[in-house]
Amino acid sequence: MVVRFFSALGWIFFLFAFVAMLLAYANFPDEVLVYVNDNGVPVTYLSKDSLFYLMLAFLVLMNATVPGLARILHKAKWEAAWTLTGLHISQIFYNMFFASSVYFIAMLNSSDILDYSNFGYLVYVSGTFLTVAVIYTLAAGLIVKK
Repeated sequence: MVVRFFSALGWIFFLFAFVAMLLAYANFPDEVLVYVNDNGVPVTYLSKDSLFYLMLAFLVLMNATVPGLARILHKAKWEAAWTLTGLHISQIFYNMFFASSVYFIAMLNSSDILDYSNFGYLVYVSGTFLTVAVIYTLAAGLIVKK
């Protein structure tokens, strides 16, 4: 029951990340700024379409990996509910990290003059949650396997 709950929640967060990507794409300029050096000078631009297809590929690949790993574990007769739950929690946090990263790129390319240091902590917090969820999944897999 817990595994199904987190699986459903993972797919809801996938839709949230996908909608965030589409909304950001609609507002991107033709050349999207994706990297700024320490002095605030623009360094790297990508075309709007290239960035969209890269983001779509990463989003689909990462979200397809979780059910794929779950099926592999199920076919191997390895019913570790904690590991499967950890996989779905990792999916949730990946989608949160993806959505906040896309929002940050959209903010970077907006015409508004913003202090980006106030938003940067969200990327770090969601990245930390993603890292903790992945470490939890690996640790749960090793503990249950023994």
